[in-house]
Amino acid sequence: MIRFVAKFSFLSVILLASWPSNAIAQNACLTENEAAQIIRTIRNPYKVKKDKRLKRELLSMQEKRESLNREAFEDTKNAELIAARSNRENKNNLIRVCGILKETGWLRKEIVGDDGVEAMLFIIRNSDELEIQDQLFPVLAEAAKAGLISKANLAALLDKKRIAERGKQIFGTQIKIRDEIGYLYALENKANVDRWRKSYDLPPLAEFIKLIEMDYRTIVVSMPLPPQLTSKKSVLPISKTNDADLGLTENDDEILNIESGLVNLNLRVLNKDLLGTRGLDLKKEDFFVYENGELQDIAFFSTTDTPFDLVLLLDLSGSTREKQYLIAESAARFIQLARPGDRIAIVAFTDRISIVSEFSSDKQKLYEKVRKIDDYGTSRVWDALEFTYEKLLSKQDPDRRSAVVFMTDGVDNSLMQNRARQRAGSYFYSSRPSEITFTDLLETVRKNETTLFSIYLDTENGYSGTYASPKSYRQARRGLEFLAEESGGQFYRAAQLEDLNGIYERIINDLSEVYSVGYESRNEDRDGSWRAVNVKIKGRADLTVKSKSGYYAK
Repeated sequence: MIRFVAKFSFLSVILLASWPSNAIAQNACLTENEAAQIIRTIRNPYKVKKDKRLKRELLSMQEKRESLNREAFEDTKNAELIAARSNRENKNNLIRVCGILKETGWLRKEIVGDDGVEAMLFIIRNSDELEIQDQLFPVLAEAAKAGLISKANLAALLDKKRIAERGKQIFGTQIKIRDEIGYLYALENKANVDRWRKSYDLPPLAEFIKLIEMDYRTIVVSMPLPPQLTSKKSVLPISKTNDADLGLTENDDEILNIESGLVNLNLRVLNKDLLGTRGLDLKKEDFFVYENGELQDIAFFSTTDTPFDLVLLLDLSGSTREKQYLIAESAARFIQLARPGDRIAIVAFTDRISIVSEFSSDKQKLYEKVRKIDDYGTSRVWDALEFTYEKLLSKQDPDRRSAVVFMTDGVDNSLMQNRARQRAGSYFYSSRPSEITFTDLLETVRKNETTLFSIYLDTENGYSGTYASPKSYRQARRGLEFLAEESGGQFYRAAQLEDLNGIYERIINDLSEVYSVGYESRNEDRDGSWRAVNVKIKGRADLTVKSKSGYYAK
């Protein structure tokens, strides 16, 4: 299991590489009586003196663990071996902290300094030994109550406990790392998460995620559904504490009014080569629709061949400078293939974002707009897509289907820099990252009906001026794949104009013929939870159905 720790001033947040184990400590930490004795030293302070040796020991334990975490995060090939060594090290450290507390009582800053106290808290938070953390929790809660530590330290432990029990966290402190991608564990209630975080001395979730994106040049993807729990039995007695006891109550005015339970899906049917298909004459009874694995009854079905609205979202940043001929030619080709009833809009971006053309079916005017496109700058890739949804697609006629063709290398400024490099003053490093996090951008895509086609412009080896690392490019490609997949779209890769041969026709063809399916969910709860949707075709393993990955039941 990889553990990686993002050390920020407000909290050292744990990044998990796999499901947290329900490990039971073989060595007990504190009995109830021992915990009570330590709590008395919090409530009734006693005279203490500095212990430099103990401070050095704590800082050494933290430094070694952080070094192993960094090594595991960067060396993906040997990550499991490094992580196993790291976890063994931290278990021993945690047992040592228990011994220190039993010997000295609560470790005040007067004994080991602020950094020594933080090192102790780091060791406690960054562990899989849930039983030991449970034994320490009342002590930490009392220290937070006395103002000796931030309540943020409790938030991480409460989230770990919630994940182990229910699969959902409260504060959003737990992130799983897999193949360099961060996966934010499912949230108990996203509408309330920032209010709850504030009550526990944590910054807004988006601010926290942005720090991770920039410091470690990684995308963070939210997991709407919790992983399958291995055990329904809790290992933490503090589960008896309810949300009201923790000050985590919901606002009645945030309850959503539900008008309809009909779920509508636009389906594209592709063959084994992921090419669009025509003339299959598929009928309602050929489709199986599953929601969270449960078969649904299709109430509405039709085959549509209606006009659509297409946004060409074009990356003109410095890294794509040598690809701008390809971009212009590709935009012109899409305009050429548009049918009489189709409309096209054009958005171009660097660190500036502009609407080159609103939706139009006038091909001549669209050609003229494309020929005039010329810009240069850095990359606010994620903001550009969010801008497109907000400024163009939100105003679209709901009866028209929509799609975005996103032509970019995908390397947002957030993936090219970190805060330390920003302070260095380089033009690229001082350019601002996207304001939106990738996590929130993916949520925007999930909540909309627009199909996204990502065309990755391969600039990794062709642009000497880029400050992006190979990892940044890997993250960019994965990000574009996620966006396309969640919307029911497709990811393409292009290094030169020839690579785009046939892609234009495939996209236009895919958008032209769509199967529309509607069903009433068997789950009548409209609680805002995510429902995963999967569609199959009876007896046709050679066909793949593309649709949005799910919806929020609101």
